[in-house]
Amino acid sequence: MRKRLIGCGIVVLVLGLASSLYAGGIINKQNLSADYIRTLNRNAAYDSADATVYNPAGVMRMENGLYIRGDAIYLDKDYSNKLPNNFNAFGVPSPFNAGGGTLDSDEPSIIPGFFALYKQEKWAGFFAVTVPGGGGFVDFKDGNARTMVLSAAFGGLLGTGLNPAAAKQQIEAESYYIGYTLGGSVNITDWVSFAAGVRYVDAYQEFKGKASGPLGSVKVKIEREDTAWNYFAGLNFAPVKDLNIGLLFMANTPLNFESDAHDTSPGAAISNGVGWQDGSREREDLPGYLALGVSYFLIPDKLRIEPNLTYYLEKQAKFEGQRFQDSMPGNSYDLGATLEYIFNPQWKASVGYLRTDIRGMSSKDLLPEAPELDANSLGLGVVWSPLERLSLTLGGVKVWYDSQETKSFSTRAPAGTELEKDVWGLSFGLQYRFF
Repeated sequence: MRKRLIGCGIVVLVLGLASSLYAGGIINKQNLSADYIRTLNRNAAYDSADATVYNPAGVMRMENGLYIRGDAIYLDKDYSNKLPNNFNAFGVPSPFNAGGGTLDSDEPSIIPGFFALYKQEKWAGFFAVTVPGGGGFVDFKDGNARTMVLSAAFGGLLGTGLNPAAAKQQIEAESYYIGYTLGGSVNITDWVSFAAGVRYVDAYQEFKGKASGPLGSVKVKIEREDTAWNYFAGLNFAPVKDLNIGLLFMANTPLNFESDAHDTSPGAAISNGVGWQDGSREREDLPGYLALGVSYFLIPDKLRIEPNLTYYLEKQAKFEGQRFQDSMPGNSYDLGATLEYIFNPQWKASVGYLRTDIRGMSSKDLLPEAPELDANSLGLGVVWSPLERLSLTLGGVKVWYDSQETKSFSTRAPAGTELEKDVWGLSFGLQYRFF
């Protein structure tokens, strides 16, 4: 049985693990700013410099001047794998003991954002630095579902035999997709504006895992990275005073990751098995998306509602990784709405709801380190403007994920493993308009 496990690729490990962000598609993440945390819906935004990445054409409705904005998002994350007592391999009963316990990672993340906007009467230029994918770190100090399967495969080498739970295990990973956005906007008519630009994405992923027993150990470190350009275009419509409509198309980002692998498993079985041997390349795009938002003042200048839809074009992206071969990714979406009340020129408050629906992912292909789960999110916050040119944002969010149980044995987890995530967060933003 042990030979069959190794021969069937049980030791395959997959990167792209450490996405700590909560809203978005399978890879894309949308919580790019502090104002997003307080509203969860920014596709029709035109009140802050973060509109440069959510509704860039809408910045033409802002006052003239130079805006500089810096944001920070703190996310408290608890990702867990609840293991079955034992597991079957490929439908064949086996005596491997999975322990039946819960293994987790509770590492927090801090996600920055920077936005600069120069706006004149008929045109605007902007630059932004955001994290549109990844953005975090996970550390399962006692291992997780994946290392349990790994320890079962190498039980003879480790000296743990048929009890993989006896091996000392650890797995950690981080993933960052840094996006540099550059673009411009123009007024076409008094109520229609257009925006376009490019985004440069620098993507980096790192995985480190180990399992050890009385007779030996297996250690793996894999780094993957690539850079790529994409483009975007947006429209903003403001046909009447109280109504604003934002539309954005973000093109696919063609990332072709190169691996740098250090692997002590026999014959480098882990990195070779997944096709990530040192120097190899594998295509895993950051998908494009369509974003639509409608902002409407129910009470003029006081109470505003904004429903949003963000639709991720995952079926048009290329996913060559083995973990996608049993799934049909796409197209995931975010659907939500926010209510915002403006008390006076100094204060406004908001509450927002968001439903995230992940489409096309089989339970056996979900990442045990950071599973792609459907979610309901609630955000709230305030914006305080003590001076006309200065604004401070404070937001909070709580996310409720739909846990999922793996239906069959895979290279990532035993059948019957329950994958869960629990996330809450805070955000702070500071913006100043110089002139």
